[in-house]
Amino acid sequence: MTDRLAKGKRRFEELYGEGKADGLIAMQTGLAQDLARYGIEFNFGDVYSRPGLTLAQREMITLGVLVAMGGLEPQLRGHTRGALRAGMTPTEIIETVIHTVQYVGFPRALNAIRVVTDTLVENGAEIPEPLGPDAD
Repeated sequence: MTDRLAKGKRRFEELYGEGKADGLIAMQTGLAQDLARYGIEFNFGDVYSRPGLTLAQREMITLGVLVAMGGLEPQLRGHTRGALRAGMTPTEIIETVIHTVQYVGFPRALNAIRVVTDTLVENGAEIPEPLGPDAD
């Protein structure tokens, strides 16, 4: 196993749990496993392992980008779980999605907030109450 792959697996499993990196690779068939391995090596072995940002900060950025791109519900679910494991609170995760609305528009933000809140509930997180129109 290369150093990049080992480092990537360690970081990936910080977010998703023990054995999940091998599981991601095993989900693919034959030669397609190389693409999953590249993702673990590059995304988690190189980028996610850099100094300068915490794992929670990286997940916050990732959530914002996934919301902006739209149509990436499986990845949004996965990174919502990862954000929880990285120490983000449900409030921080939901506020990250709310913050994107000014840039991505209501359709994408509303689609994303449904995926995020469903994932939070599935993972036993309590959804904070709305602030309402009189909130400061």
